[in-house]
Amino acid sequence: MKIFVLGAGASGLALASFADGLDVNVIDKNDMAGRKLLATGNGRCNFTNQNLDLSFYQSSRKDFFKKALANFDNKDLIAYLNLLGVDSRSLPSGRFYPTTMQSSTIRDSLYLKAKDNASFIFNEEIVDIDLDKKLLISKNNKYKYDILVLAGGGISLKNSGSDGSIFKILKGKIPQTDLVLAISNYESPDSLSRAAKGVKITGKVSLFVDNKFLAGEVNDIIFQSYGLSGTGIFNISNLISLGLRDKKKVKVLVDFLPAYSKKGLFKRLEEIFESFPKRRIEDCLIGLINKRLIGDILSRAKIERGQKANKISNEDLKGLVDLLKGMEFRISDIHNKDQAQVTIGGFDTRYISDETMESSIYEGLYFIGEIMDVSGSCGGYNIQWAFSSAKACIESIRSIHV
Repeated sequence: MKIFVLGAGASGLALASFADGLDVNVIDKNDMAGRKLLATGNGRCNFTNQNLDLSFYQSSRKDFFKKALANFDNKDLIAYLNLLGVDSRSLPSGRFYPTTMQSSTIRDSLYLKAKDNASFIFNEEIVDIDLDKKLLISKNNKYKYDILVLAGGGISLKNSGSDGSIFKILKGKIPQTDLVLAISNYESPDSLSRAAKGVKITGKVSLFVDNKFLAGEVNDIIFQSYGLSGTGIFNISNLISLGLRDKKKVKVLVDFLPAYSKKGLFKRLEEIFESFPKRRIEDCLIGLINKRLIGDILSRAKIERGQKANKISNEDLKGLVDLLKGMEFRISDIHNKDQAQVTIGGFDTRYISDETMESSIYEGLYFIGEIMDVSGSCGGYNIQWAFSSAKACIESIRSIHV
């Protein structure tokens, strides 16, 4: 039984590494395996998370990912990598990395195991697929297969080879959902001034789509001249991108001082102003707010810089507190799409088995990883899905082979 895997990224390598004793060939247009994997997690490869709750995943088919994740979960992945010689470590956030904190550790160890089981064909771009004749077609070659596993990724990080060409090849043959990029930075017409560029705070982000609250958390927020970035933004990124894709109104509220209630913050500012009545208001705020943000905050609050603390009215103070507890940033677009890390959308999971990853339209056609309409949040969830879906797929193929 001839098995071809199209794509030597995380999911393709995972499947090949699981495929002991099977006749597997992996084709990739790149000159090497795992190019995108090397860039994962800023070169450190956050491969799973201690909290593998289903709420961190989205798909067009409700809970499509549930069975595969239960079958091969975070503990299974950590144990499997350990068998490959990779020790791991977790951070307080729950994210797991190789102990070396190098993506190459995961990529190299996975590729070494995959090469034991599979043949790799690099620099080979597939330009067409005849699903009826079970034929892969490149510019110079044709490959006959019994089983075809599509593992070509989505449209994120195109320089890694994920250019979305597979979706064009199979358009009209296999149902697809709309594609949009995520785990990215975002542009806002409400961005702060250049003086605030690059300032990082630990604040609370709250996401509203069409004025409905969807998500919020306390984490790092970085203010950019174009809008917002940082871990807090990355962690709600999928929901932001879905809102933008569906042309809904998307906004993020930033709470600069989440440790305070509004009442508590009002009281604290009153205390400071009363203690230093002759100080300028910006000088009264330096113990609470990053100095480079104060000018923008006062401007938004319509409070003139240089005013003495004893000249600030209760109304102005209340307005300042409201702003510090919820500055609004309307989100208009994804910034720097070439650097977005994940694709939302893909081959429609309503036409794929959630147990085997096999197509319900074409027998012997399988899908694994990001190429499907399954997206995980920032935090190792997408690499976990690459392994979990690959494991479900190879177990199905092995049952046929036996």
